[in-house]
This record gives sequence, structure tokens and C-alpha cells, in this order.
Amino acid sequence: MSASPIAVFQRLSAPRAPTETPVLFGTVHVLGAGIGGLLAARILSDHAERVVAIEPEGGEGGIGGAPRPGVPQGSQLHTVMPGGVRQLERWYPGVTAQAEARGAVLPDPNRSASYLDGVEQVSTPNVNLLLCGRPLLETLIRERTLRLPNVQTAVGRVSGLVYEGERVAAVRYSTSAGESVQASDFVVDATGRGSRIADWLEAGDYPRPRLERLDVDVRYVTGHFQRSPDWTGPLSGIARFSPQAASARFAGAAVNAVEGRRWAVMLASYGDDPQVLDAEGFQARCEALPPVYQEAVRGRLVGGLVPFRHPDNRWRHFEALDRFPARLVVMGDAVASFNPVYGQGMSSAMLHASCLSEYLRGEPDLDTSARHFFELQRVVVAAAWQTSTAADTARLGLVGPPSSPEQQRTAWAMRHIMAAAIHDSEVAAAFRDVTFMLSHPATLLAPDLVRRAARANGVPDAEYDRAYGPVGNQM
Repeated sequence: MSASPIAVFQRLSAPRAPTETPVLFGTVHVLGAGIGGLLAARILSDHAERVVAIEPEGGEGGIGGAPRPGVPQGSQLHTVMPGGVRQLERWYPGVTAQAEARGAVLPDPNRSASYLDGVEQVSTPNVNLLLCGRPLLETLIRERTLRLPNVQTAVGRVSGLVYEGERVAAVRYSTSAGESVQASDFVVDATGRGSRIADWLEAGDYPRPRLERLDVDVRYVTGHFQRSPDWTGPLSGIARFSPQAASARFAGAAVNAVEGRRWAVMLASYGDDPQVLDAEGFQARCEALPPVYQEAVRGRLVGGLVPFRHPDNRWRHFEALDRFPARLVVMGDAVASFNPVYGQGMSSAMLHASCLSEYLRGEPDLDTSARHFFELQRVVVAAAWQTSTAADTARLGLVGPPSSPEQQRTAWAMRHIMAAAIHDSEVAAAFRDVTFMLSHPATLLAPDLVRRAARANGVPDAEYDRAYGPVGNQM
């Protein structure tokens, strides 16, 4: 892949669906029918005569309903970032309007607030969020996907893959009637964080992917509260704390107006910071946060507080394998899962669908491993990994001082970008484009942007020239 990561990311995050979609397969299978699996099925519907999504349980979530089985975080607060909103509209035109008609909230950018260490950051026009519960989001994606004439589901638990030569030839899964083996022209594993793909590869004498882990031990708890129709302030808020802040063990908080005229409020803690599991303690902690949190917990608590723990970030490096079966790819949390505090997970998984689309439209050699797909996917995962782990690695003391001249230039630039993003709207918009999965992180190192950030922070041009200078944009 010769194009720069910036160019690849920009291409993958395009807002328009492709028109040239050659049919390459007869029957294909998607393992898992969550968000990642449904998006994979949507892409494959353009390239296969028949798409079968295998899920362990049938049924679907609903507005205000219980989360889908197998999604333990389904009751937690979810936000679809602008990068994810763009991809949803790319593959399901009009879906955000459908979500809004069912009660989801698409706040005006000036009704979304962001805070760092208690300081409110400047508003920017690119804060285009979709706020709703995960059951509603999954229901909409499921309805739109299964409405496609060549997509169907099958209920069963996948137990393995069948290989012929150097390719996957069939899927093995158990049903109430016994074991079933179905021939397949192409397989997507979208079974989530608990995927057994490494075991299935090993069973076929293929190597296991290297697993990269970052222990974060973040614990979060979400409560839903009745929402007053009289509130005229923010409808979404995110409060984060830097590793140097006095409240660093308190990872942060998020609040969204969601369907059913409710607020969803999430508090996140690291490690030994006590998790708040009682209503009084939850409300007390929110009272110490910005006004939108105080407003949200004034309403009646609907249901109980729901806790969840995310022990670590994980990245399975399929792109690094020197041997991998043909006609098989892996998507979503089965590849990488991130600290949910930073919100990149769903948008990253949605961009995996664009990787699959570009791969299948590129006249691939289907008798060899999908190396080009995994190279595309690596650009997306690396961007989300860099964005979501930067603060955690600093908090854990895993990052030493920059040593090489290039590392020093990059550190200097990012320090000024992050400082200026609090009060300079142009820098803030560029920074949010990255955190929202609209742009690649390397775009933040553009000399003109770094110079603007430095000037916004009161740095003389001469100091900029010495510290960053004309050779700065090397990524």
C-alpha cells in the first residue's frame, strides 16, 4: 500500500457509497450479527448472491429495550461520533433521520459541551453526534440490513472453520437440530472481543495473531434519568481529566439526551478509584461536575445503575501474519477494542466496513489471503489506537521522554495542539476531526496548523521555527 495513511484514511471515510460493486460470490457467511456483523453483511450484499449472518440468539433490541444477548455493555451510554454517523449514512442513507423519528437526538453543535480538567473547550461546527441507546441503534441497522433481499440470518453457535488447501471453504456451527456445516465462498468473523478466531486458525495449522494489550482497568456505570422538556442547555457533554489532574483516577463522565425523553449519564473510574454504585453517591459525584450533569440527575432514576468493567485495550495483529487463509477477514472488536471513555470503538468498526468495500472493489485475488484488506484496516485501527491510548499510556507512566529529534518535534507540536484546542476554534475543529474518526492523527502535524496552535498559545514564530520548523510534517 503506497498511499500515505492520511490519504488512505481520507478515502475510507468518504461520505458517498460506491456505485461499481462487482458480484464476486455465491453464498457468503458473516459470523455475528452485532453492529460490525450487520455492516459486513451490508457490504457483502453488494458482492454476493446470498449473505447469511450467523448469530447465537435470534431477536433484536428495541427502543428502551434490553440489550442484545452477548453485549454486556449494551446498557451503557453510547455516542455515535461524526465519523460513525458519516459511515452510517454512507451505507444506510437516511438512517439518522429514522433514528431521530424514533426519539434519538442529533443536537446542534452548540448544544454539545466538552470539558478538560473542568475547563470548557470552544465549540466547533463539526460536533455532529447521534445520541441514542445501543438497542435502538442496533435495531435500526438490523432492520435496514435484513431488508436487503439477499441477506438473511441463521441461529447457531459457530464452532470452527473448514479449510480446503489454503482457503476457508465452510463454516461449522451448532443449532438446536445438531451440527451444521455450510459451504461458503467468503467468511467474515465479527464475533466481537471474545472471538475464538485464534483457536480456529490454530486448528487449521495457521499461526495465531500477536495480541497487543494495554491494561487500563476502567470501570464505568450508567444511569438513566427522566429529562425535563424545559432544559435549554447542552444535550451532550463529555468531561475528561488529564493524567496530571488531581482527579486523574476519575476517568471522566459523559451525558447524553436519548430517546424516551431520558438522560443517559456515565461515570468512569480507573483502578482503585471507588466505583459509585448507589444513586445518592452517583448524584453527588455529578453535582461536582458541570451544570449539564447536575441537570441530568435531577430527574427520576429510571431503572437501576448498571456497572461494567473494561480491563484492557486489545489489538490482534492480523496484518502482521505471514500466513493466513484466503477468503477470510476479521472485523470489529474481534480485531481491536478500545477504552470506551474515548468513544472510538463503534466508529472504528464502521470504518472496517469501508475497508471491506474497498478491498472487494479492487479486483482482489481471492485465492490468496486478504492482505490488502488487513493493510487498510491497520490504518483505521492504528488511528483509533493512537487516539484512545495516548492519555492512558501517559497515566500509566509507559511513555518516556522523546529521544530522537523527530519525536521531540512531534511532542512539541502535540503539546501545543492540545493546549490550543481548548480555546482556538480552528485548532479545536482539527483536533476533533481526529478524535471523531473523520481525519487521520497525522493531519495534526501539518506545519500551518502547528504554527497556528503555537501562535494561539503565545509562542513567538522564532521559537516555532527552532522547535518544529519546515521539516516538521514527516508523518
